[in-house]
Amino acid sequence: MNKLNNIKRGLFALVMCLSLTLCGCGSKEQTEDAGTSSAETQQSEDVSAEEVMIDYGDAESFEAALNEGKNLEGKVVRFIAGEFHPQSKLGYNVWAGEHLNFVSSRNPDIQEGDTVTVKTTTIENMAGSWVINYEKVENAVVGEDTITYSKPKETTAATTTAKPKTTTTATTTAEEEKTEAETSAPNEPAEEKAENTYEHNEYYDIVETSSFQNSIGTTIVIHKVLAKKDVSVSATLLAYGSDGNVIGKSSDDIVLTAGQNNFFRYSFEGDISSASIQANAQAKKDSFMTGERNGVEMVQYNQTDDDLYITFKQNVDELDYFAKFKLLFYKGDKIVDTEDGYFNIYAENLNGNGATDVAKIWAYGIDYDRIEYIFEP
Repeated sequence: MNKLNNIKRGLFALVMCLSLTLCGCGSKEQTEDAGTSSAETQQSEDVSAEEVMIDYGDAESFEAALNEGKNLEGKVVRFIAGEFHPQSKLGYNVWAGEHLNFVSSRNPDIQEGDTVTVKTTTIENMAGSWVINYEKVENAVVGEDTITYSKPKETTAATTTAKPKTTTTATTTAEEEKTEAETSAPNEPAEEKAENTYEHNEYYDIVETSSFQNSIGTTIVIHKVLAKKDVSVSATLLAYGSDGNVIGKSSDDIVLTAGQNNFFRYSFEGDISSASIQANAQAKKDSFMTGERNGVEMVQYNQTDDDLYITFKQNVDELDYFAKFKLLFYKGDKIVDTEDGYFNIYAENLNGNGATDVAKIWAYGIDYDRIEYIFEP
């Protein structure tokens, strides 16, 4: 009997030992699973911290794609911040490109001139301007698929300058030609489009801009241009508020003489510094403005008290009745005011080749140190 009991006790001990051994194996497996789960979590965190590829490397390419009708919500774009308007009705508004408004409800900590990378969330078109809500993006990099206006030219330049011809194999040359063709072609429409904008077109290039408020609170906008052709141009600026409503309109007609400067002058009631501007210009027939394009030169000028005296000399036999002079007043490098007038009113004694006369202009309150003269037939 005792022997039988001893056998039972032995079997019981063996079963308990096996049970404890199995439990120990289970704990080991759980520990390994926990270690694997921790590794997977760490890997997931590493993935979330990976670099983000930029879809559009500059404001120009991004705006061009928007204008083509592409849906760019969720895309990553890099741009240089223009003017910052923290009190706009849309929120914190950062201007970029010609008609791009990057808007956030909280202060984005962006200053004018900063290079910013964001991911767009919603994009709306308001009266020709794009209103873009966004989230700032960190760890963003330019990749092979990043679209920019400048990228094709930079790629071509790097190909031709980085590798000497003496070490270029036939295979490399073929690959370079393929790369150059692929990268140059997308840029051609952009360049063609740029040549037909208000700023740059076949008639003129804008070379200088200025904006200031006069003594009665009117905002004056000056766009100085360099003419490419002899032609008359009519232009209009529309100012839009943050709600998309028009808050101002101004137009100007100017006569261009190839190779010479002229300027558009626009006036708006009140402050339009926070407005979105839409510009349009078109050439027109010279109509009655068909006189000689270099008919009168400015000989000298001087100011006595509040009166500015300008001496003109006629260089042609006959002046067109609507020939006029235009003046840009500069303080340093900045345009601070303008003036214009018809010769038949201000200098009526210009009556033949070589004739001179003096125009008198009231220049009260204009703080300037030089004048640029423009003749317009």
